[in-house]
Amino acid sequence: MSTTQARTDAPPVSTPTTGTPVRRYPLGWLRGVAALVVVVFHGYQHQRYGDTYQWPLTGTIHELFMSADLFVDLFFVLSGLVLWLPIAQAVVDGVSIRSGRVLLYRRMARLLPLYLAVVLLVWSLTNPTAPGHWVDLVTHLTFTHVYSDTYIFWTNGPAWTLAIEFHFYVLVALSVPVLNRVAARAATRGQRLAVASALPVALVVVGAAYLVWATLLSGAAADNWSVWFSPLAKAADFGVGMLLAVVAAAGVRLGSAVRAALLVAGLGLTVALMLSRPVGTPLAEWWHPMYAAALTLALAHVVLHDGPWARWMSWSPLVWLGGLGYGIYLIHEPVLRFLGSLGLYPEPGPGWSWLVVSALVAVPSVLLAWVSARTVEAAGLRLLATMRPDGSPRDYYDHLDPRDPARSAG
Repeated sequence: MSTTQARTDAPPVSTPTTGTPVRRYPLGWLRGVAALVVVVFHGYQHQRYGDTYQWPLTGTIHELFMSADLFVDLFFVLSGLVLWLPIAQAVVDGVSIRSGRVLLYRRMARLLPLYLAVVLLVWSLTNPTAPGHWVDLVTHLTFTHVYSDTYIFWTNGPAWTLAIEFHFYVLVALSVPVLNRVAARAATRGQRLAVASALPVALVVVGAAYLVWATLLSGAAADNWSVWFSPLAKAADFGVGMLLAVVAAAGVRLGSAVRAALLVAGLGLTVALMLSRPVGTPLAEWWHPMYAAALTLALAHVVLHDGPWARWMSWSPLVWLGGLGYGIYLIHEPVLRFLGSLGLYPEPGPGWSWLVVSALVAVPSVLLAWVSARTVEAAGLRLLATMRPDGSPRDYYDHLDPRDPARSAG
């Protein structure tokens, strides 16, 4: 669940000054809330009991819990929106897009330091003797563990979402030169909108086609994790988020009544999908792109509007929590495992003991995420500061006269 992942209200890149400024939306808090929901679900999952691993609860609450992974779909939708918005805006405005290399560097500078720190630390502690499961380490470091049924959830289970995100970061970065070339030949605004929509539409179509193959033709078992958690399986999630970015870049703005209707429809559809999902069957995989579409409808309430937005979305504690969302998400599973090894959890069983587990995991996860934001992740941002927005190295002495001996000495 990324993540990672950079704050949604602070897009990683912006269009050149000759284009329309890229909007910033107060959506960063969603990442923090979504990360905590995942923590609670894993606390619930930990308390399964008996030879058949019975879930602690039954009925409607359990059905809702079994769809908690929709928050991972939300992560991907938000990433698609944030990543594509400045690109779509530049294409629509007919200005050059910042290089794909810069885009990829900026994303990885924010996400890679903590990812590497967690993966290397957890792998080292769980592989105390050489050579250890070196294939697991190599696949995690190269973001290829999502192609292995064996290693996809090893070392740190949530890390699979970062691997998925990395694939799409690379895809978008590679698309930038093509977009610049094709958009430059587009004579009308409508043609430029078509250019901006091409990759998002392709991802939705390819993702749907893949699910047809996976659910109807492949015969893949439920534990063929590399089939159900592959980049292609999540392509539609990114695609719908990117399409919302195109709609916003096109200048579509809706009145309060229409946006309220979209919010109610999106949230209502999401709940209906949660209660109707055929959990445990391949057909349930189709619920992920449907979750993404429903959540995108709800997000349109904020995105297709120039503000001001509801003040509670900018409430300081929510903004603070949103900034820690990536860290909470990536750190919480090692915390869950460590505290379990200390025997601190209630005995698994029916009832509400999962609330205790969730609280025991959430508190140190938030604290560690806060420490990470001020240390490990801050180091990545410092590296990012060495580069100008156009990708050129930053000249720390540009305020000096070129003839000044102090600059020459530097």
